[in-house]
Amino acid sequence: MMVRDERRFKMADKDGDLIATKEEFTAFLHPEEYEYMKDIVVQETMEDIDKNADGFIDLEEYIGDMYSHDGNADEPEWVKTEREQFVEFRDKNRDGKMDKEETKDWILPSDYDHAEAEARHLVYESDQNKDGKLTKEEIVDKYDLFVGSQATDFGEALVRHDEF
Repeated sequence: MMVRDERRFKMADKDGDLIATKEEFTAFLHPEEYEYMKDIVVQETMEDIDKNADGFIDLEEYIGDMYSHDGNADEPEWVKTEREQFVEFRDKNRDGKMDKEETKDWILPSDYDHAEAEARHLVYESDQNKDGKLTKEEIVDKYDLFVGSQATDFGEALVRHDEF
């Protein structure tokens, strides 16, 4: 892990001074949020999943990252769906494996807005009366959810804004 963390730190350290600014440290912790860090996210993902170290993720490695047979002959339906996803959508060039670009499209889709997804998640989980709006009481009732959210800067926004 030290080698991996050092590589990620050096990528996050834009000015190369080996001292992390707040932004550089945030990029180190959440590399998927920074354009200049996305290659390291792909590299780390491929290293984790590519068990035969051929530089690609094949179908069995892809499934093996999510599901272990453990002697069970029947796969759950969701695993069959994932197999279809791999063949139909993940392996774009149909060569039986995902390369770097295909892996990037899978884990960092360009049409996915993390902030929007997190905001929708917070509203969905907290909006008790399902009116699409959050009251102060609804936020306080789910305070732990908001404090753990990147969307609220891990609770800091709740302190800085009078409306909360």
